[in-house]
Amino acid sequence: MLTQKIERIKKGFHHEWLLIAVDKVDEETTTPISGKLIAHSPHRDEVYQKLLSLKRKRDILVEYSE
Repeated sequence: MLTQKIERIKKGFHHEWLLIAVDKVDEETTTPISGKLIAHSPHRDEVYQKLLSLKRKRDILVEYSE
C-alpha cells in the first residue's frame, strides 16, 4: 500500500466510501493529512465489514468521497 494525501485518495474514488489507515495528522487541527487506502466501495456496509475485520482500529478514517 502506498501512502498518499487524503485529498488525493478522495479524488480517485468519487461517490465511494473509503477506509484509510492514517499515517500523518495535523497536530493543531487533528485533521488527517495522509494515509494508506485499505478498502473502498460505493456501499457503506462493505467498508464497515472490512473495518470490523481489522485488528488495528486506531488511526483509521472512514469517509465518503463526494
